Amino acid sequence: MINPQHNELIGLGVYTLQEASLYGILSSNKLSRWVFGTEQYPPVIESKLRSQRLVSFYDLVEAMAINKARESGVSLHKIRKAINIARDDYGVEFPLAYNHKMVLYDKDLHIVFPDRSIIQASGRGHHQALITEIVEPFMQDLHFNAEGLVIRFTPFKKYGREITLDPIRQFGQPLVGNTGYRADVLDKAFTVESSTELVASIYNVDNRDVKVAVAYMKKIREAA
Repeated sequence: MINPQHNELIGLGVYTLQEASLYGILSSNKLSRWVFGTEQYPPVIESKLRSQRLVSFYDLVEAMAINKARESGVSLHKIRKAINIARDDYGVEFPLAYNHKMVLYDKDLHIVFPDRSIIQASGRGHHQALITEIVEPFMQDLHFNAEGLVIRFTPFKKYGREITLDPIRQFGQPLVGNTGYRADVLDKAFTVESSTELVASIYNVDNRDVKVAVAYMKKIREAA
Protein backbone atom coordinates (compact mmCIF):
# COMPACT_ATOMS: atom_id res chain seq x y z
CA MET A 1 0.00 0.00 0.00
CA ILE A 2 1.35 3.40 -1.03
CA ASN A 3 1.29 6.27 1.46
CA PRO A 4 1.36 9.34 -0.84
CA GLN A 5 2.86 12.52 0.58
CA HIS A 6 2.38 14.96 -2.29
CA ASN A 7 -0.74 17.04 -2.87
CA GLU A 8 -0.61 16.41 -6.62
CA LEU A 9 -1.48 12.75 -5.98
CA ILE A 10 -4.76 13.56 -4.23
CA GLY A 11 -7.75 12.56 -6.34
CA LEU A 12 -5.74 10.47 -8.79
CA GLY A 13 -5.86 7.17 -6.93
CA VAL A 14 -2.42 5.69 -6.37
CA TYR A 15 -1.31 2.07 -6.70
CA THR A 16 1.88 0.12 -6.96
CA LEU A 17 2.19 -1.91 -10.13
CA GLN A 18 1.39 -5.05 -8.14
CA GLU A 19 -1.73 -3.51 -6.59
CA ALA A 20 -3.04 -2.23 -9.91
CA SER A 21 -2.49 -5.56 -11.64
CA LEU A 22 -4.31 -7.30 -8.78
CA TYR A 23 -7.31 -4.96 -8.70
CA GLY A 24 -7.65 -4.85 -12.48
CA ILE A 25 -6.95 -8.58 -12.85
CA LEU A 26 -4.21 -7.75 -15.33
CA SER A 27 -0.77 -9.14 -16.06
CA SER A 28 1.80 -7.00 -14.24
CA ASN A 29 4.19 -7.35 -17.19
CA LYS A 30 1.59 -6.08 -19.65
CA LEU A 31 0.51 -3.29 -17.31
CA SER A 32 4.12 -2.19 -16.88
CA ARG A 33 4.64 -2.00 -20.65
CA TRP A 34 1.41 -0.08 -21.20
CA VAL A 35 1.96 2.45 -18.41
CA PHE A 36 5.75 2.76 -18.18
CA GLY A 37 6.89 1.62 -21.62
CA THR A 38 10.13 -0.22 -22.42
CA GLU A 39 13.46 0.65 -24.00
CA GLN A 40 12.07 -0.43 -27.37
CA TYR A 41 8.50 0.90 -27.18
CA PRO A 42 6.85 4.00 -25.71
CA PRO A 43 4.02 3.62 -23.18
CA VAL A 44 0.45 3.40 -24.43
CA ILE A 45 -1.00 5.40 -21.53
CA GLU A 46 0.07 8.98 -20.77
CA SER A 47 0.43 8.52 -17.01
CA LYS A 48 0.94 11.42 -14.60
CA LEU A 49 2.71 9.07 -12.19
CA ARG A 50 5.13 7.40 -14.60
CA SER A 51 8.23 9.10 -13.17
CA GLN A 52 7.32 7.66 -9.77
CA ARG A 53 6.63 4.19 -11.17
CA LEU A 54 3.10 4.33 -9.80
CA VAL A 55 -0.28 3.67 -11.43
CA SER A 56 -3.23 6.04 -11.05
CA PHE A 57 -6.91 5.10 -10.90
CA TYR A 58 -7.33 6.47 -14.44
CA ASP A 59 -4.33 4.48 -15.68
CA LEU A 60 -5.93 1.36 -14.22
CA VAL A 61 -9.25 1.97 -15.96
CA GLU A 62 -7.54 2.71 -19.28
CA ALA A 63 -5.43 -0.42 -18.91
CA MET A 64 -8.56 -2.53 -18.47
CA ALA A 65 -9.91 -1.09 -21.71
CA ILE A 66 -6.61 -1.73 -23.48
CA ASN A 67 -6.68 -5.31 -22.23
CA LYS A 68 -10.11 -5.82 -23.79
CA ALA A 69 -8.90 -4.37 -27.08
CA ARG A 70 -5.85 -6.64 -27.07
CA GLU A 71 -8.09 -9.65 -26.38
CA SER A 72 -9.99 -8.66 -29.52
CA GLY A 73 -6.78 -8.70 -31.53
CA VAL A 74 -6.19 -4.94 -31.79
CA SER A 75 -2.50 -4.05 -32.02
CA LEU A 76 -0.87 -1.76 -29.49
CA HIS A 77 0.06 0.51 -32.40
CA LYS A 78 -3.63 1.08 -33.22
CA ILE A 79 -4.57 1.48 -29.56
CA ARG A 80 -1.77 3.99 -28.98
CA LYS A 81 -2.85 5.91 -32.08
CA ALA A 82 -6.47 5.97 -30.91
CA ILE A 83 -5.49 7.39 -27.52
CA ASN A 84 -3.16 9.99 -29.06
CA ILE A 85 -5.79 11.22 -31.51
CA ALA A 86 -8.50 11.47 -28.85
CA ARG A 87 -6.14 13.34 -26.53
CA ASP A 88 -4.30 15.58 -29.01
CA ASP A 89 -7.01 16.27 -31.60
CA TYR A 90 -10.10 16.22 -29.39
CA GLY A 91 -8.71 17.33 -26.02
CA VAL A 92 -9.77 14.22 -24.07
CA GLU A 93 -7.16 13.81 -21.33
CA PHE A 94 -7.93 10.20 -20.35
CA PRO A 95 -9.72 8.88 -23.48
CA LEU A 96 -10.31 5.33 -22.25
CA ALA A 97 -11.30 6.51 -18.77
CA TYR A 98 -14.34 8.29 -20.19
CA ASN A 99 -17.76 6.84 -20.84
CA HIS A 100 -16.60 5.55 -24.18
CA LYS A 101 -17.02 2.45 -26.26
CA MET A 102 -14.34 0.93 -28.44
CA VAL A 103 -15.37 -0.35 -31.83
CA LEU A 104 -13.74 -2.67 -34.32
CA TYR A 105 -14.82 -1.64 -37.82
CA ASP A 106 -13.23 -3.37 -40.77
CA LYS A 107 -10.26 -4.27 -38.52
CA ASP A 108 -9.72 -0.65 -37.54
CA LEU A 109 -10.12 0.84 -34.09
CA HIS A 110 -12.71 3.52 -33.34
CA ILE A 111 -13.70 5.30 -30.11
CA VAL A 112 -17.28 6.26 -29.31
CA PHE A 113 -17.77 9.08 -26.78
CA PRO A 114 -20.95 9.98 -24.84
CA ASP A 115 -22.14 12.46 -27.48
CA ARG A 116 -22.28 9.45 -29.83
CA SER A 117 -19.64 10.85 -32.15
CA ILE A 118 -17.13 8.28 -33.33
CA ILE A 119 -13.46 8.99 -33.73
CA GLN A 120 -11.82 6.77 -36.31
CA ALA A 121 -8.35 6.32 -34.96
CA SER A 122 -6.77 4.27 -37.71
CA GLY A 123 -7.24 3.19 -41.30
CA ARG A 124 -9.01 4.97 -44.14
CA GLY A 125 -11.49 7.75 -43.52
CA HIS A 126 -9.55 9.32 -40.63
CA HIS A 127 -11.86 11.42 -38.36
CA GLN A 128 -15.03 10.36 -40.19
CA ALA A 129 -18.24 9.55 -38.32
CA LEU A 130 -19.48 5.94 -38.55
CA ILE A 131 -22.39 3.82 -37.34
CA THR A 132 -21.34 0.51 -35.75
CA GLU A 133 -22.01 -2.13 -33.11
CA ILE A 134 -20.42 -1.69 -29.66
CA VAL A 135 -19.29 -4.27 -27.08
CA GLU A 136 -17.27 -3.59 -23.90
CA PRO A 137 -18.68 -5.55 -20.91
CA PHE A 138 -16.53 -4.24 -18.03
CA MET A 139 -17.98 -0.74 -18.50
CA GLN A 140 -21.07 -1.76 -16.52
CA ASP A 141 -18.96 -1.66 -13.34
CA LEU A 142 -17.85 1.94 -13.90
CA HIS A 143 -19.63 5.11 -12.73
CA PHE A 144 -19.16 8.46 -14.48
CA ASN A 145 -19.61 12.15 -13.70
CA ALA A 146 -21.69 14.55 -15.82
CA GLU A 147 -18.76 15.10 -18.19
CA GLY A 148 -18.37 11.36 -18.74
CA LEU A 149 -15.13 10.86 -16.75
CA VAL A 150 -15.00 7.73 -14.60
CA ILE A 151 -15.30 8.50 -10.89
CA ARG A 152 -15.81 5.08 -9.36
CA PHE A 153 -15.24 1.38 -10.08
CA THR A 154 -17.43 -1.27 -8.44
CA PRO A 155 -15.83 -4.58 -9.39
CA PHE A 156 -17.56 -6.87 -6.90
CA LYS A 157 -21.00 -7.30 -5.30
CA LYS A 158 -22.18 -10.01 -2.94
CA TYR A 159 -24.24 -10.45 0.22
CA GLY A 160 -26.02 -7.18 -0.53
CA ARG A 161 -22.69 -5.33 -0.24
CA GLU A 162 -20.20 -3.99 -2.78
CA ILE A 163 -16.50 -3.27 -3.16
CA THR A 164 -15.68 0.17 -4.56
CA LEU A 165 -12.54 1.86 -5.86
CA ASP A 166 -12.88 5.66 -5.71
CA PRO A 167 -9.82 7.87 -6.38
CA ILE A 168 -10.91 10.47 -3.82
CA ARG A 169 -11.36 7.94 -1.02
CA GLN A 170 -8.22 6.43 0.51
CA PHE A 171 -6.32 6.93 -2.75
CA GLY A 172 -8.52 4.51 -4.67
CA GLN A 173 -7.97 1.43 -2.52
CA PRO A 174 -10.85 -1.12 -2.61
CA LEU A 175 -13.31 -0.15 0.12
CA VAL A 176 -16.18 -2.15 1.59
CA GLY A 177 -19.46 -0.30 1.02
CA ASN A 178 -19.77 2.73 3.28
CA THR A 179 -17.69 1.29 6.11
CA GLY A 180 -14.54 3.24 5.20
CA TYR A 181 -12.50 0.06 5.66
CA ARG A 182 -10.29 -1.41 2.96
CA ALA A 183 -11.20 -4.89 1.81
CA ASP A 184 -7.70 -6.19 2.50
CA VAL A 185 -7.84 -4.95 6.11
CA LEU A 186 -11.01 -6.89 6.90
CA ASP A 187 -9.71 -9.90 4.98
CA LYS A 188 -6.45 -9.95 6.95
CA ALA A 189 -8.39 -9.66 10.18
CA PHE A 190 -10.47 -12.66 9.15
CA THR A 191 -7.29 -14.63 8.41
CA VAL A 192 -6.18 -13.99 11.99
CA GLU A 193 -9.52 -14.47 13.75
CA SER A 194 -11.09 -17.15 11.48
CA SER A 195 -14.53 -15.74 12.20
CA THR A 196 -16.45 -13.15 10.19
CA GLU A 197 -18.71 -12.52 13.17
CA LEU A 198 -15.77 -11.73 15.45
CA VAL A 199 -14.14 -9.42 12.88
CA ALA A 200 -17.48 -7.65 12.37
CA SER A 201 -17.69 -7.08 16.11
CA ILE A 202 -14.11 -5.80 16.37
CA TYR A 203 -14.54 -3.31 13.52
CA ASN A 204 -18.16 -2.49 14.32
CA VAL A 205 -19.43 -3.42 10.87
CA ASP A 206 -22.07 -5.79 9.55
CA ASN A 207 -21.07 -9.43 9.16
CA ARG A 208 -21.89 -9.12 5.46
CA ASP A 209 -19.22 -6.43 5.11
CA VAL A 210 -16.57 -8.86 6.30
CA LYS A 211 -17.90 -11.67 4.14
CA VAL A 212 -17.86 -9.56 0.96
CA ALA A 213 -14.30 -8.39 1.72
CA VAL A 214 -13.10 -11.96 2.17
CA ALA A 215 -14.90 -13.13 -1.00
CA TYR A 216 -13.48 -10.25 -3.07
CA MET A 217 -9.90 -10.72 -1.94
CA LYS A 218 -10.16 -14.46 -2.59
CA LYS A 219 -11.49 -13.80 -6.09
CA ILE A 220 -8.73 -11.44 -7.16
CA ARG A 221 -6.00 -13.64 -5.61
CA GLU A 222 -7.31 -16.63 -7.54
CA ALA A 223 -7.43 -14.58 -10.75
CA ALA A 224 -3.84 -13.31 -10.33
